[in-house]
Amino acid sequence: MLRAFCVALLLVFVSVNCKKLSKRMVNEDETVTNEDTTRVKKMIAPGYYTQECNSQKKCEKGKYCHMFLCVDCLKENVACTQNGQCCVDQGLFCVYGRCKAGASKGAAGTFCDRQSDCKEPETCCVREPAINPAISICKPGLDEHQTCGPYNQYRAVYIGGTVQAACGPCKSDLTCKQVGIFGVHQICLPAKPAGK
Repeated sequence: MLRAFCVALLLVFVSVNCKKLSKRMVNEDETVTNEDTTRVKKMIAPGYYTQECNSQKKCEKGKYCHMFLCVDCLKENVACTQNGQCCVDQGLFCVYGRCKAGASKGAAGTFCDRQSDCKEPETCCVREPAINPAISICKPGLDEHQTCGPYNQYRAVYIGGTVQAACGPCKSDLTCKQVGIFGVHQICLPAKPAGK
């Protein structure tokens, strides 16, 4: 008896909510408006909308694709975490996690997929977790006497099942050597001692 009553109550609740939902969802375009833009979305099901953009469907100029929605591009000195977020039409590129003017693709601090993407001499395509743990950046090699350890910031990058050429952490003719006495401390020093 109690079970039948609960089932009947549940059916009434579901039918009332379905009627309300069907009035809201007529498969028409729903316009979402805020003060600076108007976007038209098509509702597929409650909480599900058509994609405004994806890898094949690009956004209009001045916008980039974020989670299948076209959003305004980022202005100068705003934090960025991937390619295409900064306003490229204004000459901005993501450099070391900030939108900067005057940079070009392949410069130190810009995003890369492989070693050949880095155009400046002695830069390596490596992961920089502080900027984006999943995307590599072009990072310059370290000069003499700069700290290169105990933690290797120049991790090997695996792309398409292949390892990129070894690069860094020190510039050419320098190696990362242990100099600490009471602890681990490594700095970039000449590969061959002077005078030998």
